[in-house]
Amino acid sequence: MMEIIKKYWKYVVGVIIGVVVLYFTIYLATPKPKMSELDKYKLEQLDKNINLIIENQKKLDKQIEGYKNELSQIDSTIAKVKNQKIIVKEYYKEQGEKITEMKPSEIDKLFHDRYKY
Repeated sequence: MMEIIKKYWKYVVGVIIGVVVLYFTIYLATPKPKMSELDKYKLEQLDKNINLIIENQKKLDKQIEGYKNELSQIDSTIAKVKNQKIIVKEYYKEQGEKITEMKPSEIDKLFHDRYKY
């Protein structure tokens, strides 16, 4: 094995140097992407606009949370009113049933007390 390396070392070194030279030639010959000042300015403006949109979105999210809180308060108020409506409805249903069982003199007294006539 050592004999082969000693015999062909010049070729191996030559191939390695050739590959390195070829790599650097391609690397140096390839144009680098360059950005014009106008493109940089446009990108900066886009970044600013994106940041403004993000800030506006955060503000809108806060407003939405406020509206959600208001809606939950309104929903709880509606639920309370519904419960009170049911209670009042049951009360007057009971009162109506009581009236059907009353004598005319009791009904007259009830209306007299209620409407003060």
